[in-house]
Amino acid sequence: MKYLRLLLAALLALAALLMAAPSQAETGSEVTVPGTGAFSALKITVSQTTDLINQTVRVTWTGGQPTGPSGNFATNYLQIMQCWGDAPTGPTREQCQYGGLAARGSPVAGAWTRLRQVSYGTLVDQKETLKPEAGKQAVVPFTSVSGVTTTSTGEFFTAGTTNEVPLAKTRLDGGGEVDFEVQTALEADGLGCGTVVNGVPRACWLVIVPRGNTEVDGTQVGVGDNRPQLDSSPLSETNWENHISVPLKFQPVGDSCPLGSAERQTSGDEFLSEAVLRWQPTLCAGGGTVYGFTQVPDGVARQTVVSDNPGLAFMTDPVPQDQVTKPLVYAPIALSGLSIAFITERQSAGEGVVPPEVWQRDGEQITEMNLNPRLVAKLLTQSYVLSLPVRQDYLKGNPDSLTLDPEFLKLNPDFEDSGRLMSAVDALVPTVDMDATTMLWNWIKADKDASDFVNGVPDPYGMKVNPSFRGTNLPVSNFPRSDLTCAGTGNLASCALDLRPLANDMHEAGRAISRGDTLGKAPTGFSTPTGAPELKAVDREPQGQRSLLAVVDTPTAERYGLPTAKLRNSSGAFVAPTDTAMLAAVAAAKPGATKDVLHLDPTTTAADAYPPTPPRHRPLWTNRRAPTTPRSSSTRWATASGRASNRAPCPPGTCRCPIRCVRRPWPPRTSSRPSPARPRPRPPTTRPARARAAGSAEVSSPRPSPGPVARATRVARPAPAPDLRRPFPAGRPWRSRHRRLPRPIRRTWRRRGRPRARPSASCATCW
Repeated sequence: MKYLRLLLAALLALAALLMAAPSQAETGSEVTVPGTGAFSALKITVSQTTDLINQTVRVTWTGGQPTGPSGNFATNYLQIMQCWGDAPTGPTREQCQYGGLAARGSPVAGAWTRLRQVSYGTLVDQKETLKPEAGKQAVVPFTSVSGVTTTSTGEFFTAGTTNEVPLAKTRLDGGGEVDFEVQTALEADGLGCGTVVNGVPRACWLVIVPRGNTEVDGTQVGVGDNRPQLDSSPLSETNWENHISVPLKFQPVGDSCPLGSAERQTSGDEFLSEAVLRWQPTLCAGGGTVYGFTQVPDGVARQTVVSDNPGLAFMTDPVPQDQVTKPLVYAPIALSGLSIAFITERQSAGEGVVPPEVWQRDGEQITEMNLNPRLVAKLLTQSYVLSLPVRQDYLKGNPDSLTLDPEFLKLNPDFEDSGRLMSAVDALVPTVDMDATTMLWNWIKADKDASDFVNGVPDPYGMKVNPSFRGTNLPVSNFPRSDLTCAGTGNLASCALDLRPLANDMHEAGRAISRGDTLGKAPTGFSTPTGAPELKAVDREPQGQRSLLAVVDTPTAERYGLPTAKLRNSSGAFVAPTDTAMLAAVAAAKPGATKDVLHLDPTTTAADAYPPTPPRHRPLWTNRRAPTTPRSSSTRWATASGRASNRAPCPPGTCRCPIRCVRRPWPPRTSSRPSPARPRPRPPTTRPARARAAGSAEVSSPRPSPGPVARATRVARPAPAPDLRRPFPAGRPWRSRHRRLPRPIRRTWRRRGRPRARPSASCATCW
């Protein structure tokens, strides 16, 4: 009984963990604002303005004039920045994070368009109140949320940390779009967005400054002897008069959970960290429990489960049978995919080399990509020439980059002209060992062409694997960097692992490529105090010229607005990691080595299944000899508590794991001998029939009570085939199982306002 109470307590905690705040997709906080004055035709839409964390929001617009001429940033573009400010009318220009990219020279634009400087020599803004002192320039100071005012912004933001978009292109049709990274106080302490002030998270502002073809002195650029391009800063007073402000509301940052609150430790792999991050502020509100989540590899989570203090742990693959020290059952919690995310913006050879309809689209995103197992193997084995700091003879004949690979272009013809200048040579991958990584390598191994390539067989175009990876014993649980080639000597020495490093985790990889950051470091030519070569961060690829890939989980891809590649499954179909495709992978799952847990096979031949779809499981230990003992209340509650979380939407990119994740959640009771006859109470015969809830089983009409019934010998019957459209087994009304729960749990369930109708089978929520 003691162990059962502990189990039920753990399950109640799990149910509480799954009651969460609404997801990004369900906030309904999209806002559209118009421009003013000369930009009154401009309409700007921000996809999300509330419940924000560090993420990207989509900024789209219509009614603008095409950026030009010839696609260059001379006239007609937007400049976007994030600001703080407590006034309801919006921020001042001193409160905006802008000017961190002052030293960037690409793409080419006006002399002061990336600066905070508002004095321009012969170009004078008559409305400007800041005047240059003798021998100095007029610079708009930055005032931080803490009250510090400075013209040296490096204390608060730099080229490596700022989120400003100094040049956003308007297409020929007058529209445009850009993914803008909103930052909390953790990423931009000078803005303080999300810090709790008087019990409320501090709001911030998204500011857009539209630029036309008129300078601050009233002259029209590109006409006669006038300037050929806009040169002034968006912070110049005349330009600032046209700014458009959109309020942003954040989830609490820092002390969202009061000190001294009860804390329950949880742990698991990174796939669940996104959900816990979004749920935590709601969970601890009003003195609720604080769930401290420790991100650990799957192997560590399995060790935690079999330890003396397992806590709440989440993992992909179950604990091997030879390591189980106590009976375990597994509750399916959530489903997400391991994806190849990418950010690729059109970069053709330019005007005069390719047709106008090609170069005029330069800077726009390409949002679709097809990859087969051999292409993914090439990206993960440093087999493209430019993936190393110097050209090597053993890679001679290989393409320089992915977008010059004939095999890739055959599957992705859109890159033929628009990918000429892209530099995608590998995928940014995490250092952590994961079960999902093993699943990805298994998918590669199962494909004959990819497996042959890793073993040294060239592809049809003559490309061969990097010899450092030849004959690798697949699968592995990580992403090795076997070629550590270095180039240069002394303080100019540069190695492959410096220029193309590993990320700490998938979140860092996803955020990095969304910002155009390879995380690489290059030598400065100087040495550190210890005598080692000094390294500095490689400049980020500018907006409109990014071409990066990363291996990330689908919630991270959604969080940072990253498209995900369609991977070819064993049926030959290219499938994206959508909810439907992940559920199809579950439908095709097979019995695994661990009893009652299905194995999601990345080599399934189901036409619509996404290959690497790792589910999240929550192991639960019990004192029963067989954890799936027929009609065990603990097993019922394990699955019921998850299904009760319909009010807890998952983050975008995460789907709730259907009942099929567990092969037989309620196995039929069996017996070798008949039970003695005994009366069994029946419900009142006068109870009226209840209306059928959407998606629920039919409720039969009232029928006379047969009175006492003798219990006959129970014979095992096969469980009905699961229907993915129904989260519950056919023929088992949800309410009837609710009544069979132990009475204390039943009361708790009702107190917490559980839904009395059967929840839908959509993928909007977690289990």
